[in-house]
Amino acid sequence: MRFSYHSLAIVAALAGAGCEGSSATTDQAGESEADTTATTTTSGTGEITTSGETTTGETTTTGASSGGEAPTTTDLTTTTGGEVDILEQLSAIDGMWVGELPTPIAGYRLFTMLYEQPADHDAEGGPIFTQRMTLLHRDVDAPMVIVTAGYNINTMSAALGEPATMVAANQLTVEHRFFDESRPSMPDWADLDIRQAATDHHRVAAALQPLYSGRWLATGASKGGLAALYFRRFFPADVDGTIAYVAPYSHGEYDGRYEEFIATRGDEACRQALRDVQREVLIRRPAMLDRMAGQAATYALFGADAVLETAALDLPFAFWQYQTASLCASVPPPAASDDEVWAF
Repeated sequence: MRFSYHSLAIVAALAGAGCEGSSATTDQAGESEADTTATTTTSGTGEITTSGETTTGETTTTGASSGGEAPTTTDLTTTTGGEVDILEQLSAIDGMWVGELPTPIAGYRLFTMLYEQPADHDAEGGPIFTQRMTLLHRDVDAPMVIVTAGYNINTMSAALGEPATMVAANQLTVEHRFFDESRPSMPDWADLDIRQAATDHHRVAAALQPLYSGRWLATGASKGGLAALYFRRFFPADVDGTIAYVAPYSHGEYDGRYEEFIATRGDEACRQALRDVQREVLIRRPAMLDRMAGQAATYALFGADAVLETAALDLPFAFWQYQTASLCASVPPPAASDDEVWAF
């Protein structure tokens, strides 16, 4: 998705932000809906330590927490944060650990961050976890796009999404609570709900808005798009605009609209071909399970049988979610080999 009707929403949300466009682009930016949640990551374990180089060729890692004084860098690499380098300012935030990584995006610096969050925002003094984030920093006076990722994120590289590219904004990407390493050691899954997640985003915004006082925009794709909507619902004053890409707002745990919609995709020949290959997967269960056993994956949570059946049942949904009718001819027929069915 390049420049679409979303452009009007972005421009309206950030009107008056002092930014008319961007020359900082990447191959990933604006190419598809999935690219909107362009994310980055490091190995977020406790304190961040990096062995990469900054844009000046020097590794920098600093951090601040409620438990002690933060170490600081000795060499300032930019003045985009004012007289005090932005890395130092970010590191001074209570409960924040920050490391800098190199980035090929001209005019930007890449920071990987950990921020302390309560596992339950309603339980003062309860367990905490560190939430992984990445920040593509351009200028403290530029707008800020907060990407509510909705899932886990990658902290070793970053790409600007469509909104940040269009308005030359900073981009902050936040890993969803209890995904990957952004979780307490013994999570209470009852704390994984939309209000708790929205409160995570609220605390992150409150921590960074004193540094980034420009306009803020929330965005995300799929479940991340829903997270952006819920962030706006619970904390409407935190952002100036919200762009939710492909956000599937379901009416309940079961929503029959999905099945009704999928049943209309493609022609009857293609739909029958998908039903046929579903059947082939299940009647070739031993062959499929043998191939699953050879994968670098474990199935301890539900068992390989249940995983295979779920994959077979979801096949039409997954096909139409990511493919088009032009690929109907690639659906293997009943006479296909086990390897051809498995590869599909």
